[in-house]
Amino acid sequence: MTRTRLAAVVLSAGLLLMTAVVPLGALAATFNLTTPYPAVTIQPGNTVTFPLDIAVPVPERVGLTVSGAPSGWTADLRGGGNIVNAVFAGGTTAATVDLSVTVPQDATPGSRTLTVTATADQGTRTLPIDVTVLGDTSGAITLTSDFPQLSGSPTSTFSYTLTLANTGVQKQTYTLQGQGPDGWTVSVHPSSNGQALTDTVDGGATDTLSVTAQPPSTVTAGSYPIQVTVASGSQSATTNLEADVTGAPAVTLSTPNQVLNAQVTAGSTGTVSLVVTNTGSTVLQNVSVTASAPTGWTTTFAPTAISTIQPGSAATVTATLQPSSDALAGDYDVTFTATAGSATANVDIRTTVQTSPLWGFIGLALIVLVIVGLGWVFRRYGRR
Repeated sequence: MTRTRLAAVVLSAGLLLMTAVVPLGALAATFNLTTPYPAVTIQPGNTVTFPLDIAVPVPERVGLTVSGAPSGWTADLRGGGNIVNAVFAGGTTAATVDLSVTVPQDATPGSRTLTVTATADQGTRTLPIDVTVLGDTSGAITLTSDFPQLSGSPTSTFSYTLTLANTGVQKQTYTLQGQGPDGWTVSVHPSSNGQALTDTVDGGATDTLSVTAQPPSTVTAGSYPIQVTVASGSQSATTNLEADVTGAPAVTLSTPNQVLNAQVTAGSTGTVSLVVTNTGSTVLQNVSVTASAPTGWTTTFAPTAISTIQPGSAATVTATLQPSSDALAGDYDVTFTATAGSATANVDIRTTVQTSPLWGFIGLALIVLVIVGLGWVFRRYGRR
């Protein structure tokens, strides 16, 4: 066997021996430091995370450092929930570490380069990380509504749908707030969760918000402003909505002391005080009061009509009743009705008719005359 052939045989045997001892994958591995996204854009006040992969041919400890972070920035290497300065890697399994970079709220716009350095027995590897800080991001939130103005009755619940858009590049969590006039109840929440007080939107994405506004029971007709604000850090967006409450007429009729009975003398007159109250949400105009009384009775009112009654206000009307002269003593029902356009209200007053005192005097006088007459008769003819 020649020396050349002998050397080839020895080399082949050596390769076979190394293959048996060391896996082929380990022989193929090289010392690498990589990340899927080595350059990102971020808004001030946010944090970005870079996953780092460290691979070495054989198991060993690899030291890690990060440099180039501007003043005020925070750059940490994290693994297993801790800040780390080294990892153990090797063979076919790469070690993974996260580089967490926090940019302060007052960071100057522009690009910065941070450098991650890995040191092992295999040598040194460096990985540049480019972070670009956006400039003015005040317009990174938009809040719009297709129907910002709604109308309804005083008992309606006004429901709006808003579109919240995050035009930035980072996921943001927004606080939600609604404000209405005094007495109004305003609720703002994501359409997907009626109990949530915040909403998280990915960069470049949108979400839908639901807004409900409930007026108080005492609301009057008119236009009422509703304001919705979303905020995240120093960024905020506001939209103005409007609820138009349409007028609903309503009226009640009662007496000042809630006493629903009266007394009147046959052939004479009596008065009843009535209170007309505007319980609706619009002005009542040309309010009149009428009466349904027994046949032969006469009723008049002062004033005969009320020009206007504001919502929540009241006016007093005096009704004068005159039963017929031949009305029998007893109780009678008189129904009074207040009318204001389409709104009406009734109240029943039990009216007691009494006979005139004059007939009592006349009866008494007749009795006296009879007694006097009888006495005269006895005196004159009693001795006979």
